[in-house]
Amino acid sequence: MTTQTSRMAWLLALLALVVAACGAGDADETTTTAPSGDTGTTTASADEGLLADLIDSGTVRIGIANEVPYGYEDEAGNVTGEAPEVAKAVLANLGIANVEAVVVEFGTLIPGLQAGQFDMIAAGMFITPSRAEQIIFSDPDYCVSNAFAVAAGNPLDITDFQSIIDSGATVAVLSGAVDEGYAVDSGVPEDQIDRFSDVNAQYDALAAGRVDAVSGTALTVNTQAAARSGLDATPGFFPVIDGVEQVGCGGFGFLDQGFRDAFNAELKRLQADGTVMEIVTSFGFAAEDVEKAAALTAAELTNP
Repeated sequence: MTTQTSRMAWLLALLALVVAACGAGDADETTTTAPSGDTGTTTASADEGLLADLIDSGTVRIGIANEVPYGYEDEAGNVTGEAPEVAKAVLANLGIANVEAVVVEFGTLIPGLQAGQFDMIAAGMFITPSRAEQIIFSDPDYCVSNAFAVAAGNPLDITDFQSIIDSGATVAVLSGAVDEGYAVDSGVPEDQIDRFSDVNAQYDALAAGRVDAVSGTALTVNTQAAARSGLDATPGFFPVIDGVEQVGCGGFGFLDQGFRDAFNAELKRLQADGTVMEIVTSFGFAAEDVEKAAALTAAELTNP
């Protein structure tokens, strides 16, 4: 038996186990798109067909938003970042060697997946209940706190969203990103929120004095502040909304349950053997944040 044939047999066996584990009422049904990826039905043959088609073609298209260090194209045009590199490792073990990236604005990643522009999202997208109502998430591969980029010396003493409100500062957020929701849900007035569709444009606006702060994950903020003169990064924090701490963890987005389940199973294997730790920490993430993610599931993040 050839290696490819053996791998296909293993994958089909895995999918059969997934169907059985779902406890579906009918033999030809398995779970698909739902808030936590755990409710709804579709045919097993459709799930198997998609994964088999991807393996047969040897190519998966991933959606990214060109955000360093999550998913981006480097100066040579190569697709990299923590999410694409983890995806490459997982997909290679599933028998898919070629990964092609489609770069879109962050806010159009979910619509782009739904429209068939790409097969999965590999952009470090935070797993949230509202997003899980639209797509199916893998379990997380990293967690990270929030922070602000500010002018050197932090003249307005910005530390959290309440300090944004109190100081009257204008904060830049990425449209469709969790930061926009954090700002709104924390009560920041609309006239203090400036929305952007591009990460770099946020920091250009801060450097030019058009906004007073940029909200983002601590890793992105630290990366951008270190690369630009005249900017500082505030200490990381987890926003508290309605008394609940918002723990931000990212994963991979799908529409097809069978593809997600096969990807998730291999992701767990690579978390257990240290591969994910090696990849993700190479992009500046702390080991404890990778360990925290490995102990969580998408269901826990979408059904707190």
